[in-house]
Amino acid sequence: MNEQVLIIEAGNSATDFSVYEEERSVAFYHVASEILGEGEEAERQISRIFQHHAVIQRAAICSVIPSLTALFLPILENRVAGRVVEINSSLSLPFVLDYHPPHTLGADRLAFCALCRALWPDEAVIALDMGTAITFDVVSSEGVYLGGMILPGLDLMTAVLHDRTAKLPQVTISSSSIPLLGRSTATCIESGVFFGCVKQVEGLLVDIERYLSETLHEKKVRVIATGGSSRMIASAMENPPLIDDHAVLKGARILLEMNI
Repeated sequence: MNEQVLIIEAGNSATDFSVYEEERSVAFYHVASEILGEGEEAERQISRIFQHHAVIQRAAICSVIPSLTALFLPILENRVAGRVVEINSSLSLPFVLDYHPPHTLGADRLAFCALCRALWPDEAVIALDMGTAITFDVVSSEGVYLGGMILPGLDLMTAVLHDRTAKLPQVTISSSSIPLLGRSTATCIESGVFFGCVKQVEGLLVDIERYLSETLHEKKVRVIATGGSSRMIASAMENPPLIDDHAVLKGARILLEMNI
């Protein structure tokens, strides 16, 4: 049996576990991050995975939640015979990182950029992650990290409207089937937040692509998206990007292989 590696992506909303044999994912598990706050649940999740995949030799944790990083690292180190890697800016990277200070660039963004370089090593790429927050990260065709943007995601926008006003209700946007004009306070919030987000993303992509083309003379610009809201937002875009739901997991695996 081929060597297996375990990649954990701990995000603000959800935590994903993927077992890889080389580049192929042979198992995938998805849980809400909030249930992992207790060490027993994290240990239970890892135990379940190792019951079915006893040949896991190495592992990586790609986390934006420091408490979950601290929780999973010792569990993995006690289970895995080989190296356990925490995805961060101190690793060998397939791109030149220009970010200040470098350790503040999120692990998920590092992994996503690593995947972009593997997919298109000679082209500029805009990596768009649409989850709790919406992030843009841009890597040049020469493999230099050029910078990015951080915006509130759909859930954060609706939460702020509810939390910072006296009467606006809390709404959840779970579908792109939203009328352009709402006929209740709730549907007005849904429409404003959703379509506002779509147009914001579209407009920023146009501006970034123009900058890359006209100022930096990039011949071709790729756009790839991931994140829990990516398919919903992309469905309303005139020019939707390529979507890879497991982009961060794949990028973290690449970084693990680079840092054996």
